[in-house]
Amino acid sequence: MKKVIITGVTGQDGSHMIDYLLKNTDYLIYGTARRLSVKNHENILHLEAEPRFKLINMDLNDAHSIRDVVIDIQPDYFINFAAQSFVAGSWDYPIQTWITDADSVLHILESIRRFSPECRFYNAGSSEEFGDVIKTPQDESHPLLPQSPYGAAKCAARHIVRVYRESYGLFAVQGWLFNHEGVRRGLDFVTRKITHGVANIKKSLENGTGPKPLELGNIEAKRDWSDAEDFMEGVWLMLNQDSPKQYVLASGEMHTIREFLNLCLESAEIEWHSTGSGENETYTETSTGSLIFKVNPKFYRPAEVHKLCGDPSLAEKELGWTRKTDFQGLVKKMYDSDFAFVNNS
Repeated sequence: MKKVIITGVTGQDGSHMIDYLLKNTDYLIYGTARRLSVKNHENILHLEAEPRFKLINMDLNDAHSIRDVVIDIQPDYFINFAAQSFVAGSWDYPIQTWITDADSVLHILESIRRFSPECRFYNAGSSEEFGDVIKTPQDESHPLLPQSPYGAAKCAARHIVRVYRESYGLFAVQGWLFNHEGVRRGLDFVTRKITHGVANIKKSLENGTGPKPLELGNIEAKRDWSDAEDFMEGVWLMLNQDSPKQYVLASGEMHTIREFLNLCLESAEIEWHSTGSGENETYTETSTGSLIFKVNPKFYRPAEVHKLCGDPSLAEKELGWTRKTDFQGLVKKMYDSDFAFVNNS
């Protein structure tokens, strides 16, 4: 039976990848996590009784730990979703971001080269690699112009992947995954911050208590959002080509953070009106006059990527991949999940 190692399984993408493979293959799946005094395993609690999944210890910051796992398991596939993936946080922790998102990829590839060279490797890339874009939409030929330490680290990882593919003949790819969100997204990310915040506002309004206003930075930034679950098929298709090739996975649509917020408020059936503009803009709930949103400049990024929109046409043509959930469906799905969560907590 074939074996798959997946890193980042306590996060959004890694946990969804496990679910996808359990449904679509009969492979053994090994999920890696560091030994932590406080465990954050909510996204994989449903797998506790799953006989084809095993959680193992591995520290991506320790080359010896990676080597030992590769030697012991001899994987057929290695899927690396572990990362410091919070872009805004990469300005606060640039060195740790580089170690986790770039150096660890080198250690993984070197262990695969030395001890399991037939293993197929996938590293999670990002639309943030394109950064200060020169054309829209962005396809596989777009220059890499990162604007953040996170984007720079992902670009470095991409070059490491290419070198090991071309120099050592490894099957190694790094897809460009544009913004992909869902019910397992961390609360630090703007989409989940919105859906969770609006769910709490809705609950407060229903209970007659004063809602805590949602605070965001640049709500005019444009992004290409998809459902994270839809991307798992694309990753797996990339890994199972006859020869390694990298693709953009995206919706091909741009929406502002304002659009995401407004659609979420509509999903919650909250009526509001806006006053002010720029840093002084606020939203007020119509019936109660409660402040429910305000712009907070502290959430502005030091270097903003103003618009990202991917061109998925090559993946659609050559892999046969398409997304299944549209933008409106994604926002409603996330809001409904968060509203159920806050009402049960």
